Amino acid sequence: MADITIRDLERQVAINERESEERWKTIFRRLERQEQQIDRIENILIAACGAIILGGGSVIVTILIMHN
Repeated sequence: MADITIRDLERQVAINERESEERWKTIFRRLERQEQQIDRIENILIAACGAIILGGGSVIVTILIMHN
């Protein structure tokens, strides 16, 4: 069985902490990018719904005008 010293454990913990910190940074960067993409999709959907509503309204107005 290998003898593990306190220094070995401290070194391993320090390495693990650095790796964990880098992983968290990567995760947060990805989350920020995903939030930006979701915001972009939301804006596109709002614009599309507005266009559909206005288009439908203009069709209704045109029909009403033609029949009067």
